[in-house]
Amino acid sequence: MQADVISPCEVMVDRSSALHLLASIRIIERRAYLHEVVGLRHCVHWGVRVVSENASTTGKKRELWKLIPGFAVSGFFLWKTLKSIRFDDLRSIRVASSMWIAVLIVFLFSGYLLRIYRWWFMLRRSGAPGYAVCARVLLTSYAANNVLPFRIGDFLRVFSYAPDLRASSSTVLSTVILERLLDVFTLLTFLVVLLLHAGRPLLLPLRGHNVDVLHLATPVLALCAAGLFLLLFGASFLQKIVERLIGRIHAGPRAEKFKSWALLLFHAVLKLSLSGRILLLLSSLAIWLCEGMIFVGASGALAVPVGRSGPWLAVTLSNLSFLLPSSPGAIGTYEFFSKVGMVSQGAPQTISALYGLLVHMIVFFSVTLAGGIVFLVHRVARGPRSRPLAQDLADLPEELPVRVSTPTP
Repeated sequence: MQADVISPCEVMVDRSSALHLLASIRIIERRAYLHEVVGLRHCVHWGVRVVSENASTTGKKRELWKLIPGFAVSGFFLWKTLKSIRFDDLRSIRVASSMWIAVLIVFLFSGYLLRIYRWWFMLRRSGAPGYAVCARVLLTSYAANNVLPFRIGDFLRVFSYAPDLRASSSTVLSTVILERLLDVFTLLTFLVVLLLHAGRPLLLPLRGHNVDVLHLATPVLALCAAGLFLLLFGASFLQKIVERLIGRIHAGPRAEKFKSWALLLFHAVLKLSLSGRILLLLSSLAIWLCEGMIFVGASGALAVPVGRSGPWLAVTLSNLSFLLPSSPGAIGTYEFFSKVGMVSQGAPQTISALYGLLVHMIVFFSVTLAGGIVFLVHRVARGPRSRPLAQDLADLPEELPVRVSTPTP
């Protein structure tokens, strides 16, 4: 059998084809490898995104669960308020005097102007730009607190709007803490003074017995008064005591947070002169006198048959109810404790419940509307330079930080 003869030219052609085929195979292998790598990276990126989305969903569910107790409390107290209303009596309610409506409006505006002034006065040593900017930020935070959960308005004031105030977040936080303490102290003072001079005692059902609220409020007020006096007139001495106490105990997260907030509070007070601290007390007193006159005006407009202490007990108890966990705006708790104050001084149940609803609607909608308007006007004026509100909310911390840097003097 004759063997096939292969010419040199054919060998060269076959060798060239083999090299070309080998190169093609290598290109195919490289493309397959790259496809696998890119696919793997895509899978990893997708997996991270899925994990991130799952974590975000879990966080959102956790936040939603936190809302349930507050809304449950609001629903309970709102039901307690509304169940005492007899709808047949609604037809007999009339506005008795338009003069009292004018009184209500005047003191409503005056009260919020004083709140803005008090906050501006606390911030002015830190270089606050002016009364108008403080008014915008404060009204916006009030409006946000009324419609958003977890006191988000206060978080916006401390973190998002601090640059607008030319102050650090620590400085703004110190003023918010001082503001809250002054309000609670003033309201407790009102409560004790009113109960001492009220025509009827305010009784609280407790374990089958009626306990006079005066017996509970007096020691609390005495403790708050002593603490506030030391804070305003002995802040440097109190600061040394707190630092020593925290230094001797185990510094856990809560102790660190307490120390940080206390130092901020002391720093806010030490920035003020003695006359400035007295002015803060007087301005807080004037603020709550204006708030009380709103309740007096509403009572006069509806001609509610109640003793003179009734509207003042209503304003005190309804605003102290913000200390309870509830829905945004303290819906339910505000109306119920306003009704309790009025009923304790002889007002009928039905009109007292309607009275609480009316006053809350006036205060709630007025400040929410004012805050919404100044917020939108500012956003329109800034145009494309303004950040979206969703971005501001997304950048807020879930809770106030444990360590907060002390603002520089």
